[in-house]
Amino acid sequence: MANQDSFTEEEWALLRLAPSFVSVGISAADPSGLIGAIKEVIAGGDELISALNANSSLDLFSAIAGDKSTPLLPDLDALIGQGTNEQRMYNFKMAALDCVTRATSLVAGKATAAEADAYRSMLVSVAQKAASASKEGGFFGIGGVRVSEKERAFISDVSKAAGIG
Repeated sequence: MANQDSFTEEEWALLRLAPSFVSVGISAADPSGLIGAIKEVIAGGDELISALNANSSLDLFSAIAGDKSTPLLPDLDALIGQGTNEQRMYNFKMAALDCVTRATSLVAGKATAAEADAYRSMLVSVAQKAASASKEGGFFGIGGVRVSEKERAFISDVSKAAGIG
């Protein structure tokens, strides 16, 4: 049974931010414009809320859901670096995957097996839900695909980073 006291302040912030990093990572994997990015981030947030509610019997999930404080945010410039927009998007994806790896490792070491499994599954479901929120490659909503190959690759990377795939 893990709760906020099981983690340092920095570790706790990481656990709380990892799902958001995954949602934004989907947008970085295959940018679909401002509206698409907003849809993806909102869908990821909705999936996070659903996962927290579905796992509310687990102490870790109950503690995350109950924490209304603002987590420590990383320095964006240090996170994505300098360079072209494409390079910065790549850097964000790599930072998101690193966040997933570190967060799932922390949970595996400090929480129950059920909490660790649910946390890993939550991160992957956030990626899947975010990816399916906006069509990629269309023109004014016509054509395109629901989940692009680049998004599928990122979902696969999230699964691997979480220790699932």
